[in-house]
Amino acid sequence: MILQYDNNPQGIFDKHFTMKCPQCGVQSNISAISIPRYEFAARFQPPKLGIAYRCDSCNGTLFLRFPVALYEIINNRIVISDEYEEVERPQETFEFNFLPKTVADDFREALICYSNSCFNAFAAMCRRSIQSSFQELGAEGKDKVLNQLQDVRDTAAIDEETFDILKQIIIAGHDGAHPHLPPLSPPRAAILLELMKDVLYQLFVRKQKIRESIELRKEATKKQENRQGEA
Repeated sequence: MILQYDNNPQGIFDKHFTMKCPQCGVQSNISAISIPRYEFAARFQPPKLGIAYRCDSCNGTLFLRFPVALYEIINNRIVISDEYEEVERPQETFEFNFLPKTVADDFREALICYSNSCFNAFAAMCRRSIQSSFQELGAEGKDKVLNQLQDVRDTAAIDEETFDILKQIIIAGHDGAHPHLPPLSPPRAAILLELMKDVLYQLFVRKQKIRESIELRKEATKKQENRQGEA
């Protein structure tokens, strides 16, 4: 994106992004409504610039922060990267009532870290959530988690480097600390989030939902048999 000397916003207004709105929680297109002034940005030259957007779903205001790629003052323009940071993130949710308490407590804290952009803390709590899962699942827990991670990797076509780093975080870490790994970037944190959600869903939620469905079916059958017997 280019911030022009005359503050013409059209080049930025024409650049649209899609994200989950932190206010309404809907995956929506967002449109720029307020951009930085060129003269102020050129004078102080901060490494990042903020732009205000509106959610096309709820009309709420949200803010994104963009790195400045280049201050081309001699050419009367500022080049802004398309990569952005979310200033405010939506609170992530999960079906915690289907998880064992220890796993639910750890993963709930992990999601709080993620929603506040504390990605390394999020990674540490993901590791702790997996450790709690191992304890709940017993001797075969680690193999079940590894198999599920591999299934997700194949389905989502995650690249080798990203998968190896996330696998180290989830499986091979030590007490949730990973100082030897690079800081977790927002894109990789997003992938880790989906990995964790899928793994925990397959390990715990899906099984409990099937059990509930079977019990409900049994109850319905029993009630029908009782009504037939009364008739």
